[in-house]
Amino acid sequence: MFDLQQLPIGAPAPDEHRNYPLHVYTLGRFSVSRGIEPIRFARKAQHRPLELLKVLVALGGREVATDQLAMALWPESEGDEAYNAFEITLHRLRKLVGVDKALVLSNGLLTIENQLCWVDVWAFEQIIGQAEILLNSSQPAPNELALLSSRALSLYHGHFLGRETPEPWSISLRERLRSKFLRHLMDVARYWERIGRHEAAIQCYLKGLEVDDLAEVFYQRLMVCYHQIGRRSEALAVYRRCRTTLSLILSIAPSATTEAIRRRLIQA
Repeated sequence: MFDLQQLPIGAPAPDEHRNYPLHVYTLGRFSVSRGIEPIRFARKAQHRPLELLKVLVALGGREVATDQLAMALWPESEGDEAYNAFEITLHRLRKLVGVDKALVLSNGLLTIENQLCWVDVWAFEQIIGQAEILLNSSQPAPNELALLSSRALSLYHGHFLGRETPEPWSISLRERLRSKFLRHLMDVARYWERIGRHEAAIQCYLKGLEVDDLAEVFYQRLMVCYHQIGRRSEALAVYRRCRTTLSLILSIAPSATTEAIRRRLIQA
C-alpha cells in the first residue's frame, strides 16, 4: 500500500507547479526551470553542481546527510577534502538555480525546500499514491481515476534521468519509479477491463510495453482485450510481437499462459 509518508511534507500538488519559482525535471530527462524559463547550463564547470542536485533528488531531497552526498560524488576523497568539495559545489549550485533558500543546509543535512521547488518525482509519486488509494476504495470513480492516470502519464516521460548512464546512487530510485509506473498501468488497466472499457485498458497495456517490452503479462492482457472487442487479428499480431521480442532479447519462448491464450484465439 502506498505510504504518503514517503513524500516530502507539503509536496506541491501537481496542478500548482507553475506557482513555484523553481522546477526540477528528472523523468525522462534532466532540466531545471526558474519560473517557466529553462535554465541554460552551458559551461562544463557547471557539471558537478548539477550532479549534486541529481544526487540530492535521488536520495530523497529532504534532510540528506552531507556525508552521503560527498560519498556519492567524491568516493575517492576523504574527510575534509570531500566536505570542502561539497561546500564549494553547493555554493555553485545555489548560484546556478538563483532561488534564495531553495537549498537549505542545517546540521549537516541538505534539503530541497518544497515550498519553493517543484520536483516532478514528488508530484509523480503523489499522483500514483492517490490513484492507488482510489483503486482500493469500494467504488472507484472512473472519471477521477482517468484524470489521475492521465497526470501520471504526463509526468512519466521516461526513466529517472532519462538516457544518462545510471549511477549507483540513481539506480534505486530509477527502478522504484519504473516499478510503480508499470504497476499503476497494470492496476488501472485491469480496472478498465472489469468495467468493460477495453479500449482504455489497451492504451495502458501499450504504454506499459513502451516502458518494458519484456513484461509478458502486458502482451497477455492485450491479446485478451483485443479478443474481447472482436479484433482477433490484432490479438494474434500481439502474440507474434511477444514471441519475436522474447526470442531476440532473452532467447526464450512465450510462457504456457501466453500459448494458451493464443490457442483460444485460433479456436475462437
